[in-house]
Amino acid sequence: MIMLIPCMQRASKLLILHKFISSTRLYNSLASQLSSKFHSFSNVDSLVSALITAISTCSSISYCRALHCRVIKSLNCNHGFIGDQLVSRYVELGCTKDSLELFDELPEKDLVSWNSIISGFSRRGGLGICLGLFFRMRLEMGLKPNEVTVIPVVSACVGVGEVDVGEYIHGIVVKLGMHLEVKVVNSLINLYGKCGYLEAACCLFEGMPVQSLVSWNSMVAVHVHMGLAEKGIGYFIMMRRGGINSDQATVVSLLLACEILGVRKLAEAVHGFILNGGLDRNLAVATALLDLYAKLGILNDPRKVLKNEG
Repeated sequence: MIMLIPCMQRASKLLILHKFISSTRLYNSLASQLSSKFHSFSNVDSLVSALITAISTCSSISYCRALHCRVIKSLNCNHGFIGDQLVSRYVELGCTKDSLELFDELPEKDLVSWNSIISGFSRRGGLGICLGLFFRMRLEMGLKPNEVTVIPVVSACVGVGEVDVGEYIHGIVVKLGMHLEVKVVNSLINLYGKCGYLEAACCLFEGMPVQSLVSWNSMVAVHVHMGLAEKGIGYFIMMRRGGINSDQATVVSLLLACEILGVRKLAEAVHGFILNGGLDRNLAVATALLDLYAKLGILNDPRKVLKNEG
């Protein structure tokens, strides 16, 4: 056993070396391909457009880095927001270090740049990084956040259940005068509701000058999420009386409410409502219907759902 340890360590080092050589060869191959691919562009605008398209569809870290090198070689990161595009792609690919280093290197960062990287890390559940960037933007750069800045930060709070941080952001929203912005309030309703602060969510909803479809959907969803299915259905009824048309988000929440209550007739009534509204071919709705019927122990109806979906 003792004699095997040096052999295992040597094998491990060889494996690491092999991976390094393979990745280097892959990178060099990609760089060579890109060089020939983008060499034919005679003007800068065409090259920028082609690179932005390539970056936005890139699904490989190695390819993204090769594109990055091509940008450095032929352009600079300010051309056509190409630097922002690269940062966003690194974030989407999970390259936190690369994205933050490139972002810091960008010579000019406007509000769009900051909003883009904050939104990217919010989608990946990076609340800590979102907050760090948010405060850097305000305190170091002196930029004033807008609703596009605030909403992703609130969403990141929802993802990890950090209602205290969300309340702090809510305070900033009030100070900045964004407390009546419909999209911002909707995000706060979602935060408070899903974290169990339904009274706060209701107060925000009732204080809105205009309640959008998303606002109503949020109220239905957060009550169902907290197990208060009947109250969620009550908001749906009020929504209908107010002349607000439903969408897939509404009916998915209703189907979850039916699942909680376990009432077959209610499920069938909601299914009828879905058919009348033409939402039966929506994949999310069909999936929720199948799940509901399966959990209610209704064996024949799933075939009907699949037939409608097809």
